[in-house]
Amino acid sequence: MQETNQVFLVTFSIILIGFCLKKFNFITEKDGKTISKFLMHSTFPALMFISTYNVKLDGQLLMIPLFALALGLMMQFVAWFWFKNYANSLRGLMMMGVGGFNTGLFGFPIIEGLFGKENLVYAIMFDVGNTVIVFGVIYSMGLFFSETKKATTSIKSVLKKILTLPPVLGMIIGFVFNVSGLNLPDFGIEILTTLSKANKALVLLLMGIYLSFELDKKIMISIAKVLIVRYLIGFLVLIMLYYLLNDYKNMQQVLMVCTLLPIGLTILPFSDEFNYDSRIAGTMLNISLLISFGLMWLLVLFINLG
Repeated sequence: MQETNQVFLVTFSIILIGFCLKKFNFITEKDGKTISKFLMHSTFPALMFISTYNVKLDGQLLMIPLFALALGLMMQFVAWFWFKNYANSLRGLMMMGVGGFNTGLFGFPIIEGLFGKENLVYAIMFDVGNTVIVFGVIYSMGLFFSETKKATTSIKSVLKKILTLPPVLGMIIGFVFNVSGLNLPDFGIEILTTLSKANKALVLLLMGIYLSFELDKKIMISIAKVLIVRYLIGFLVLIMLYYLLNDYKNMQQVLMVCTLLPIGLTILPFSDEFNYDSRIAGTMLNISLLISFGLMWLLVLFINLG
C-alpha cells in the first residue's frame, strides 16, 4: 500500500504544479492547447508502440482486449440515451468522458506496485482494447457532435482520421513488429522509451493547467451523471469478474482494478481538437482520478487483493 500511496501523491503533486503554474500566470490554458498537440504527435504514439511491441501474446491474453471493448461499448450505449437531450457542444464532451480508461499512466504504476511486473501484461492487454475504444469510438463521438467538424463525419472520413492518428499508428506498428518478430535497433527503442516516459509528466501538468472548479452547477450535475455511468457499470462488471474468474486469480485481480480506473487523459487533447470546453474536461478527469483512487484503495483493503 505504501508504494500505491506514493504513486498517488506523486501524481497529484505534478497536477498541483500545473495548476499553480496557471494560477500564478506562468502559463495559460492557451499554452495547454500547444502541449496537447505535442502529446498527440510524439509521446502518446511512442507510449503505444512500446506497450504493444513488448507484450507477449497468447490465446488467453487475446480475450482481454475483447473484454475492454465490451465494457467501453456498454458504457457508450447507456450514455448515448442518457445524454440525448443535451446540446451537441456538451453531449459530445460527456460522451467522451464515458468508456475510456486511464490505463497507461494511472493504472500501470499502481497495478505493477500491487501485483508485480509479471502481472502487468493483463493491464497492457486491457489497454489494447481500451485504445480501440478511445481512438475508435470515443474520438468518433467527439468528432460527430463537434460543431466545427460536421463536414468530416462520413464513415470513410472518420475511419481515415482514426487510422491516421499518431497513437493508433504507434499501436498498429508496435503489433506488426511484435507478431512478425522484427526487432527495432536499440537506439530506436531508447528514443521511443524516453519519449513514452515523458508522456506521464506532460499529461499530468496539462491536467493541472485545465483544472477548474469554477463551473456552473448544471455542468457539475452533468459531470456527476458521467461518473455515475462509469462507476455503476464498473461495479457491476467487477462483481461479475469476482465470481467468474476464480480460476485465474491474477488476471481477475488486475481486471477488477481496471474496471475502476479514471477517465482517459486523451479527453484533454480531444477536447482541444474539437473546440469543446477544456475546463469541463479537466475537472471531470480530475474528479474521476480522486474517486478511482479511493475506490481502488477500498478494493485492495477489503477484498485483500494485494
